[in-house]
Amino acid sequence: MVEQKLLKFVIFMCSGIQKSANMKTSVHVKFRNSTIAGKEGVLYFQLIRNRKVKLITTHFKMHPAEWDVQQTSIQWENVAAERQDYLQTVDKGLRAELRQLRELIELLNKKNDYTIGEFAEYYINRSFSGNLFPFVDYLVKNLRNRKRVKTASIYATVKRSFARFRFGQDIAIDSIDNETLLDYEAYLKSNNLKKNSIACYMRTLRAIYNQAVKKGLATQKQPFSDIYTGVDKTIKRAVEEDIIAQLKNIDLSERKELELARDMFMFSFYMRGMSFVDMANLRTSNVKNGYIIYIRSKTKQVLTIKMEDCMEKIIESYKNQTVDDYLLPIYKKDNYNHASHLRTHNKRLKRISNLLGLEKSLSSYVARHSWASIAHRKGITIEIISESMGHENETTTRIYLASLGQSVIDEANAEIIALE
Repeated sequence: MVEQKLLKFVIFMCSGIQKSANMKTSVHVKFRNSTIAGKEGVLYFQLIRNRKVKLITTHFKMHPAEWDVQQTSIQWENVAAERQDYLQTVDKGLRAELRQLRELIELLNKKNDYTIGEFAEYYINRSFSGNLFPFVDYLVKNLRNRKRVKTASIYATVKRSFARFRFGQDIAIDSIDNETLLDYEAYLKSNNLKKNSIACYMRTLRAIYNQAVKKGLATQKQPFSDIYTGVDKTIKRAVEEDIIAQLKNIDLSERKELELARDMFMFSFYMRGMSFVDMANLRTSNVKNGYIIYIRSKTKQVLTIKMEDCMEKIIESYKNQTVDDYLLPIYKKDNYNHASHLRTHNKRLKRISNLLGLEKSLSSYVARHSWASIAHRKGITIEIISESMGHENETTTRIYLASLGQSVIDEANAEIIALE
């Protein structure tokens, strides 16, 4: 009887807390019979908010005679001795789940604008337990669903790093303070991370923390107030025009994998510093009427680039090595993960750098930075460079560029890629 009263009290608390806060969320425990005669049925939670209903099936099973529908509790009378231990385990687990639902309601009452669908998702994924790790998992899942794969990867990397720092022990988001962050910063330094890498980790952690505050999982205590999250000037990635020319002319015909890496680097350069992921995703349908037209993955802007002979030559030389209808031979039938191909690409560029005797290694980013640097030295305006590369944070520039025709940008690119 004590167990019954306690269970009913927990259910009452789950539905009563939000009433006092003018909320309309309630939790009910229901029993569903099995469709197979003689088999156990299952308990499930019925969640109701603003007249919207969501059902969550639990893993608790029992026979119909063992559940009191009216009292919404386990029926202990006439229970066989061999079932009592099992039902006590079910009772204990059910009360624990209801307590977690109550705690989740308390947290969500702070934000007031959640839907019953969000409530169910937070509960199922344990995203709103108030702890850091499940919340990061929730954010990573959402980012991937929105195709923000790179940001999701950074969030996941920071979670793994912070978990190692904590020896795998989770932490309540609300208890993250300045001392914790300073200790984490020291930990990253001890692992020989550079200042900008540490700042990137801290910026990511701050973004996670701020989202948790927004969702009512923590109180804003400004723990990052004196943590460095800026960006130091780094060694410039651009190389001079003569290096690009050397790369273009080096004979790599005996080392086909390096020749491919060189050609993909040059194609990126010819395409106004096109990113590797955008090159990988180019399809034959992107070529239209002498232009390559594509949507830049980072900014979702449509870029139109005139097909020059040097670009066409690379495309033609590899047309028998591509898969599906992709334009370039980056993806393989067994691997459509652009990130893994990018790692391989950069390793090969490093080997080419050694062959050329370069002090600093080439990478996929060097093509983009070099195109912009060479364009600037040739006197091409910042406005045209910005437009050519698909930058999105030049509002004033874009107003000015509205009067520029496509031919202006085409002529600029033709001048830059005409290497001797």
